[in-house]
Amino acid sequence: MMIGQLAASTGLSVRTLRFYADAGVLPVHGRTASGYRMFGPDAVARARLVRTLRELGVGLDDIRRVLVAETSLDDVAAEHVRALDAQIRVLRLRRAVLRAFIGSTDPEELGRMSELTTMTAEERRRIVDGYLDAVFGDDPGPVGERLSMATPEMPDDPTPEQVAAWVEIAGLLRDPDFVASSRRMAERARAEGPEPDVAQFEVGKAIGRLAGPAARTGVDPASPQALDIVERLEALGPARPADGTQPDDRTRVEERLRAAERIDAFTDRRVGRYWTLVGIINGWAPDQAPADVIDAWEWYARALRAHA
Repeated sequence: MMIGQLAASTGLSVRTLRFYADAGVLPVHGRTASGYRMFGPDAVARARLVRTLRELGVGLDDIRRVLVAETSLDDVAAEHVRALDAQIRVLRLRRAVLRAFIGSTDPEELGRMSELTTMTAEERRRIVDGYLDAVFGDDPGPVGERLSMATPEMPDDPTPEQVAAWVEIAGLLRDPDFVASSRRMAERARAEGPEPDVAQFEVGKAIGRLAGPAARTGVDPASPQALDIVERLEALGPARPADGTQPDDRTRVEERLRAAERIDAFTDRRVGRYWTLVGIINGWAPDQAPADVIDAWEWYARALRAHA
């Protein structure tokens, strides 16, 4: 058939059909005596296939490979699905960045958000791995292993809050002071030996239960009420001798000061903030990253010193 007839049968313009023919995806089966292109009986189906693939974003080179049987249509489709998935993820991230930026008065913030959120998952993971390597080196220990298993994983379609959380986390993990503080904690934890016993975990929960409300309601750490909380928490600690003897004043002072100093060593607001941000990004329930835990421990440390 002539090119005009092919255009009428396919709904494509004569110009488009000439372009397909010149690109080698629509073979010409000959020419008339006047030099006009002639197309074979399969041209209608082929032209419609080319149009469909072009509308889906498939390039002419890939179409040509399919038509000459260098590759299968399935393989080309699968390849383009992967490419589209990647584009969709980027578009979703860009949308979340712009939503997170709405209301901001800092133009540089948009640049930071765009830079960090358009990274690939592998690039974001390298930021986290770089932090873990700097803090734990080749000997992560139980703490490092737990950290590596609970790293932030940005979802494909993040909320503005998750974008803002990731930007803040990336800033923390790249902060030399935060890295140095984390390393000191890791070294001390390694030096102090094995994991704490169950009783210490119970004390930790009790601090949140008893010291938490006191911190929130503004109880003076030097008050008699605070001393009562300190003594109740001490009673949950390591068992005293079976004969019931109690430590003398000097021993009690030393124990309380040591406990306060240890709390200071392992209490960094930025660490607490890190876990809150990880919880936002990973979609944890709010109680898995409580915001007031640090307040409770800091209040307890002040109370220990006040009554030492």
